[in-house]
Amino acid sequence: MARMVTSVGIWTVGGVATVGSIVAAPWLLVLTKLWVFGVGGIAIAGDRAGHAMAQRRLKQMTRGELPLAELTARDEGELVVVRGTIEATETLQGIMIDSEGVYRRAEIQANGTWITEAAVDFSLVADDGARILIQAAGARWMVAGREKFSYPLARFFRDDVPLKIRERVAGMTKVQGYERVLPVGARVQIVGYKTASADATGTVTDYRSAPQRATLRSGENLPLVITLESDLKR
Repeated sequence: MARMVTSVGIWTVGGVATVGSIVAAPWLLVLTKLWVFGVGGIAIAGDRAGHAMAQRRLKQMTRGELPLAELTARDEGELVVVRGTIEATETLQGIMIDSEGVYRRAEIQANGTWITEAAVDFSLVADDGARILIQAAGARWMVAGREKFSYPLARFFRDDVPLKIRERVAGMTKVQGYERVLPVGARVQIVGYKTASADATGTVTDYRSAPQRATLRSGENLPLVITLESDLKR
């Protein structure tokens, strides 16, 4: 299956404190979505506490963690939580760091704070070999910020760097920022809405339909949420 790079979003942090908080920590955006979804009343008390609260709310909205092999039997549009290992045939390159993966999140200090995120579709594989597809459009990777470093301007002028970022850093000699790239082989938890995608190695339901594979996607009320298993233990 072709996997096109999907721009997840580019934001700038201005003088509005609420917007700045949401941009600086993706899990706060998830919490905001949960508030709109009707499960508000969450008090944010630091990165770890907020992250844990978001995870609890997400799990409460589902029916418990689901083995990948059972996803096919679930209803279209059902919100589920699964775990597995990332596999991908196509990846994207980090902007500031020499890493490849399926999701890239960078925070750049250039006339304000810019957040740029991009992702590609990928597969999630269980220990027993069960496999599902992940549609990355609209996804959010829940990851805390890190210490910023200085990077040479040349890193921001490759063809795969968003034009808005190149325009933003033009004229600077060094750029402050940090970046995280979600690598192939990482073990993650994903919360998303069940659907199905055409896949040559998938299941044939009837002779008139193309083979299908169970898939998770974002929804209107909640993005597809990705969390490293290691971060769930914090």
